[in-house]
Order: sequence, then structure tokens, then C-alpha cells
Amino acid sequence: MAVKLLKYFLLLFMIIMVFLLTKNPYALHYKPSKGKQPDIELFDVKNYEILTSGIDSIVFSKKVEKYNNYDKFFDINVLYKDKMNLIDSLVADNALLQNNILYLSNNVKYTRSDDLALNTNSVQYDLKQKILSGDKVFEFIKNNVKTTGDSFTYQMQKGIIEANKVKSTIRMEK
Repeated sequence: MAVKLLKYFLLLFMIIMVFLLTKNPYALHYKPSKGKQPDIELFDVKNYEILTSGIDSIVFSKKVEKYNNYDKFFDINVLYKDKMNLIDSLVADNALLQNNILYLSNNVKYTRSDDLALNTNSVQYDLKQKILSGDKVFEFIKNNVKTTGDSFTYQMQKGIIEANKVKSTIRMEK
């Protein structure tokens, strides 16, 4: 009787094991969302770029979403030091990084430690060539000179600004 019970138990055990092996309950079934949901979400991000000469740049962002081929930033602030040891700050509500180009939108403000400021609604920044450009209405302010226009290209390392439909106002102190 005990041998017969052992055979039934072993037969039942083998059937359960075959069922579990074919079912594979521990397999991960990952289905990518095709861009609708981020692969990674980060909150309160601080990214430091450190060179042998010290900190070169800092990126702050309230939220970063990483997708397959681009990154989205929310409330971004980029601080970096240029070759002339001027501190540059680039702030925007939203940003998208794709193919080494940072697209900034909504309340974009660029300031430099020598009192140069740029206000606009949309710009793109080429990270490799260090060129800031925009095709929306902009406002550059430097000391007592306020310049507005329709579109611009600013070569940051050379300090050269090219703009279209420019209107400039110079304030004279009394």
C-alpha cells in the first residue's frame, strides 16, 4: 500500500513539474511601450561634469525621462564655465536632448556672468559646436542695450551673434 501511494505521489509530482516547466511562471514579459512611457524616470537630478581643472558644468532638473533615442527634461537649469572663465546659465521649463542637440522651450533664459541675457520661448543648443540658435522672437540685453529680433544664431565660444529683423534700444543714463 505504501509503495502504491509513493508511485501515485511521484506521478502527481512529475505531472506538476512538467506543467510548471512548460508554464515558465518566472519569465519576464517586457513589452516596450513605443515611446509612450519612458524607459527610466529620474527626479531631482544633479549631473556634474568634472575635468582635471575642476567642475566644467552642472545640470539640474526636476524630472528627467529617458526614452529609447532621446531624453526629456522638466525645469532644467544648465550652468557651465566657458574658456574665458565666464559662468553661463541656461534655464527653461522643458528640454529635449536628441543627437547632441538640446531643444529648450517655454520661458528660456540665458544669462552670462558679464551681464549678457537672452529671453525667448524656444532655442536649440548644439552641444558639439557650442551654437545657440532660435527661430522665435528673442530679446538680448547687454548693459544698457536691449536688442530684439525674429531669429538668431549665437556662436558662444566666439561671442558672435547673427540675427534677423533686429531692433535695438540704447538707454542713456542722465
